[in-house]
Amino acid sequence: MKMKKIIAPTMAMAIEKVKQELGNDAVIFHTKKVTTGRFFNFLKKEQVEVLAASDSETSAPLNKTRQKSDELVKEPVQIDHPVNNADMPFRHVYEKVDRLVSPPHVIEEIQEQLLDQGLARQEVGFLIRNLVKKWFQSDEQMTRNEMMHVLREQLIQALDPARFQGNMFSDKYVMLAGPTGVGKTTTLAKLAGRTVLDEGKKIAFITTDTYRIAAIDQLRMYADILSAPIETAYTARDFQELLKKFEHYDHVFIDTAGRNFQNGEYINDLVHLISQDKRIGIYLVLSATSKFEDMDSLIQQFESLHIKRLILSKVDETLSYGAVISILLKYRQYNVAYITNGQDVPDDLSVPNLRELINLLIGDINGKGSG
Repeated sequence: MKMKKIIAPTMAMAIEKVKQELGNDAVIFHTKKVTTGRFFNFLKKEQVEVLAASDSETSAPLNKTRQKSDELVKEPVQIDHPVNNADMPFRHVYEKVDRLVSPPHVIEEIQEQLLDQGLARQEVGFLIRNLVKKWFQSDEQMTRNEMMHVLREQLIQALDPARFQGNMFSDKYVMLAGPTGVGKTTTLAKLAGRTVLDEGKKIAFITTDTYRIAAIDQLRMYADILSAPIETAYTARDFQELLKKFEHYDHVFIDTAGRNFQNGEYINDLVHLISQDKRIGIYLVLSATSKFEDMDSLIQQFESLHIKRLILSKVDETLSYGAVISILLKYRQYNVAYITNGQDVPDDLSVPNLRELINLLIGDINGKGSG
């Protein structure tokens, strides 16, 4: 990244200089007013200081020769904040002061760490851009600890702690949906176990997974341990009858088939099951081991179910958490109800802690790497 700091009498002149030095594709990170002096600071003058950068290796600076005042810039510089005079005629810049700026090596290290963790490049760019702004505002005096603190606070603000609250026990009927292999049946057993052991509630199980005998047997084993009835719904009519049969229970836990989510028939079956009963709380289970593209496609496939809550499974089975964070940043309408981090039922289940999740991504406050 080629970065430059420019001081000019006006914003228009500063932008002109940015275009001349860095090209039309340059991005302005930050601006601020500064006071410069002459003759031992007896004559002080307020000017504009701009921090700009260009990522393009092929961006050729504009011709530095003086242009006609009526010649307009065809492609305005990209600016991160409102500037009404971005398209200005070229004018000569008087009393300009500029110098190259090299961000500290630690910012590059942080950027590489986020990319290595699998965080989407767009999100990395946003975070690093704001980090450079903070560094610039501090007169380039920030320590690594201070940068990590700024990064952590950015992530907390962007992800919103209010989204990370367990709220399962408000639902009478709890249904888990998701693709095969994400651990739906085990997660359902963990939720049921917590409900019985911690809350003393009366529960029942319904499974609609008629494709995997092993899954039914596994759930039946958990039901026996918890002394809870379990029934299998083979049709939508069976399902409705079982909902009515168990309506006097505190909670009913519903397991679904883990089929290929790309199959539209699977989604349609689920829509048909739940369309007649608004009391069913649906949770989409996402595996932390999945790629961003797969989770992104999964969420889009399940949009017709109007799911608003997620459960993150297999958090203990990966050292890369960027994909999960990227999904949570992209789909900010979803809350995270629970996190699972092991196979033990019901122990390996927890209410999500946003700070702990961020720790997995970027390490501790002292800047140690994650993983």
